[in-house]
Amino acid sequence: MPAVQNLQQKPARMSIVTFDQWCEAIDTSFLPLAYTRQTRGCFHSNVSYARFGACAVADMDVDAHRVAREPRHVAASDAGFFKIFWQISGQSRVAQRGNEASLEPGMWSIYDTAQPYSIEMPDRCRVLVLLVPQERAFGWRQAAASLGGRALRGEGAARIALSALGAMLHDTCSGHLLDYQGQMVLQDSVVSLVETALQGADTRPPALGDGADAAMARHLGEARMHRLAEFIDAQLHDPELSAQRLAAVLNVSRRTLYNLFRESGQTPHAYILSRRLRQAAVRLSGSADAGRSITEIAFALGFADAAHFSRVFHERFGMSPSQWRQQNAGGTRIALRH
Repeated sequence: MPAVQNLQQKPARMSIVTFDQWCEAIDTSFLPLAYTRQTRGCFHSNVSYARFGACAVADMDVDAHRVAREPRHVAASDAGFFKIFWQISGQSRVAQRGNEASLEPGMWSIYDTAQPYSIEMPDRCRVLVLLVPQERAFGWRQAAASLGGRALRGEGAARIALSALGAMLHDTCSGHLLDYQGQMVLQDSVVSLVETALQGADTRPPALGDGADAAMARHLGEARMHRLAEFIDAQLHDPELSAQRLAAVLNVSRRTLYNLFRESGQTPHAYILSRRLRQAAVRLSGSADAGRSITEIAFALGFADAAHFSRVFHERFGMSPSQWRQQNAGGTRIALRH
């Protein structure tokens, strides 16, 4: 699979009249796939394609055929992507991870390109397809694992994302290109909108109630908090680690980030500080850092001021860093409060 930067760079409107041209266009603009069709002769497709940021999007009006992401394609991949597939007209049959569904107009689905999947279009139809590198859509990972190949309702945030992408495609293919900042804003907005839609995704009939939706939202929140903790622990040395930095790196909005932390009862700033203080207590107690000064340990954990570190450490543990080190130097461990 080509890296995302090697995909077709220029926006384009294409009218395709052979199946071979269609296969080549998809391999170049998106990802290598296996292609089959039931009939011979002309194959018609009209495509509008554009890039924004690290993402690619296309509006496709296409004849009947089937595509599949096979294990051989996955094995040859050097990067992971998420694909969002909106059904605008006609019908498609989708499958991934044992899930199978029929998409009607107004519905959508998500795929993980690191897993095999298939899409069958039995008749001519129109779809809009979005390709996003997985590192740009950190919050989608858990949802893609459970919802890949399932039919989702195209309402609310999903519909807004579709409208924004359609408008961008029209303007871009008409020669009105977004500048770099505009592309980044659109990319972050679409990623956040789709994440919101995935969190509220309902794949069941309305009569079954909304209990499963609430359970899914809680599960997604817990999984994302675990991944956030791992990321933060790896970046504690960075004094610039902040809510704004987390939102930018994880490609979520500040509102989404704060909502996630609110469920844990903390703000992003308080959570980062708590992880730094916990790690400081561990290092002050251990032999590996016995030769380092308290100030060196504080700076290594992202604290920019030794006095500030001493004050917040005392507030957290009820003693100064030096007292903590003295009381734990002989091997007597004091339980850390979470």
